[in-house]
Amino acid sequence: MAVVITLLLVALLVAAVALVAVPSRPDGESPWVAFRRGLRARRDPDVEQAEAARAAAARPVDLSLADFLRATASEGDGYLHPDELAEDLRLARERAAHVLRVGRDTTRTHDTRADEPRSEDAHR
Repeated sequence: MAVVITLLLVALLVAAVALVAVPSRPDGESPWVAFRRGLRARRDPDVEQAEAARAAAARPVDLSLADFLRATASEGDGYLHPDELAEDLRLARERAAHVLRVGRDTTRTHDTRADEPRSEDAHR
């Protein structure tokens, strides 16, 4: 029993030293002042803290997934429109083909002398 009391006193002493010895925060508030402010807020909570405590104490609503999905279903257009998606894919394919055609055409115009080695081939 004496060992437990001794350990408890040592723990309280370490906590007190930590509260006093820890340097103050950048906003200038010391740990001791923050500790006292927290105790006061626990005894006399402000409006936001009281509201948060009431929300935390509320009992959860037990609802199945099917009921939740039925209750939150919205009528109207969905996010995915297959016709628009098909049109976007077609346009992307045309642009890609155009870029490849233009790339091939510019490569052919630059390769006027096919007999001579290219500069990067000459360094090998």
